[in-house]
Amino acid sequence: MTRLLRLLLPLMLASVLRAESVTVYPDWFPGAQFSGLYAAIDQGFYREQGIEVQLVPFAFGQKTAARIEATPEQCAVAAIEGYIFLQARARGTPWKVLAAMFQESPAGYLSLAATGIRGAADFRGRRIGVHHHADPLYRWFLARAGVKESEATLVFTGDDIDALVRGDLHALQGYSIEEYIRLQSRVGAAARFVSFRTLGFDSYSELLVTSPAQVQRHGATLERFLEATRRGWRHALAHPDSTVQSVARRMDTPPDPAHLRASLSALAPLVSPAGAAPLAPLSRAKWNRMQEAAIAMGFLEKPEPPEDFVHGSLAP
Repeated sequence: MTRLLRLLLPLMLASVLRAESVTVYPDWFPGAQFSGLYAAIDQGFYREQGIEVQLVPFAFGQKTAARIEATPEQCAVAAIEGYIFLQARARGTPWKVLAAMFQESPAGYLSLAATGIRGAADFRGRRIGVHHHADPLYRWFLARAGVKESEATLVFTGDDIDALVRGDLHALQGYSIEEYIRLQSRVGAAARFVSFRTLGFDSYSELLVTSPAQVQRHGATLERFLEATRRGWRHALAHPDSTVQSVARRMDTPPDPAHLRASLSALAPLVSPAGAAPLAPLSRAKWNRMQEAAIAMGFLEKPEPPEDFVHGSLAP
């Protein structure tokens, strides 16, 4: 092989591979929860795998599943919360799970130390802020704790932590990587957080999903996408300074670097628990427990074998 050919071969190969693109639909607005994707783009990890990734801005009601199914020729992936995935499967959406970016959901309930709320049993006699469509989880948490629905007051709400600070609510549904950090910046050590996992629902989060047609048609590309995303998360957690800059560049609102750094720190044990590799193998036992809880909550009528909706091997 001539010296010129050796120099040109990588460029020729890159030119061929550049034709492969992957469209990614995040399930929320730009933020630290997508740091691994941003890092993989900015550090060239996708490009090294012969992939160009396009992030589609989040929009309410954009019907991601229908868009992916309508264009099987375009390789595409979506991110979705674990319990919302189960709801989608129950409605007949044939999603296939490729991996979980978070091995545990960051969702839970925020409160102030003065309320003494340590679990759902402490919701009795309190006003609890709950997100729309998440009330089945709230009711299940109450039932597990032996609290009648009439003994607590459900208030549908958004992410207004001021309602906690003012005392309008005693607890508020939110995320350890977002609202909880904002609450800590306001009240310091008086902030409290009880996770869904602590309350009995141990769920995957930020699942990377796609359609069966995508898996069949773009299987090799999807594998390369996952490997680059795994590298992206490793880089994001190991290099917080550059990661904060990657996130900040994509935000629609003025970024708060201190908040982003705190969010990234809170993400680490969710993405890489006990130092495990990101995008770890999915667990059959965990999926079965999630489905059992979803049935009790009313999301599902009956469980499915995890092999029916997980693409790839399952850990015990």
